[in-house]
Amino acid sequence: MTINQAERAYRAWPILTKRAADGRTITYGELGTLLGVHHRALRYVLGLIQDYCLEEKLPPLTILIVNQSGKPGTGFIAYDVDKFEEGEALVRSYNWNAIPNPFAFASDGTTYEEIVTELAGNPSSAADIMRMVKTRGIAQSLFRDALLMAYQYRCAFTDISFPSVLEACHIVPWATCKPEERLDVRNGLLLNSVHHKLFDEGLVTVTKDYRVWYFDPELKDGPYTEYDLLLSAKLHGKVMKMPVPSSMRPAHAYLDRSHQLHEWQSHLPK
Repeated sequence: MTINQAERAYRAWPILTKRAADGRTITYGELGTLLGVHHRALRYVLGLIQDYCLEEKLPPLTILIVNQSGKPGTGFIAYDVDKFEEGEALVRSYNWNAIPNPFAFASDGTTYEEIVTELAGNPSSAADIMRMVKTRGIAQSLFRDALLMAYQYRCAFTDISFPSVLEACHIVPWATCKPEERLDVRNGLLLNSVHHKLFDEGLVTVTKDYRVWYFDPELKDGPYTEYDLLLSAKLHGKVMKMPVPSSMRPAHAYLDRSHQLHEWQSHLPK
């Protein structure tokens, strides 16, 4: 049976925000009892909440869950634990009532994994899911996980498979997307962090026949180190790794808009 961690996060959120308003911490044991979860399993729930706060640049809400020493456990990375009082003060003073529960999409039992699977296989669902999820932090997490699934956990340019360095790259940037385009896997590439940055800066792109295209294949903008070349000019013209199923390939309409944004038109093959 799949455990719905997002639904647990949905129930944990108001408990933690109420503690923040009351200026109180809560132990792992207390929270586990309230959720009906063994306290050792809370790390999965708290990981979702912590990631959301980090993505949205919110105060570190999970700093309120403490062990017997009165400090957060080892999974807490959202703030310097040596400045615990400072982080706790930020959490206590924040108006959490202004934020809708970011895990409300799971209130009816819908699992995070079900949404990811739907996004990775059915691009037409992106608009409905975006309306359901609403918050940017959760949406971007879903988008990345859907791309991980579609690209089988491998970078589209290099075949790198270290999950910690694989990122969701929007072809048409989030800021200029329509809401229904922000979770469309066809508007994304799974890239390592280096190529994500190069793509966002317009130094590398993807052609309509799905080849990697670098802005300086003739090396006029050097000097380049050998590792620079491996990550740039030596990839030029190579076919990118395709997602599965093939219907999840980058859509030409998104590529066109990206090419226009970065003025690639005169530099691409006809």
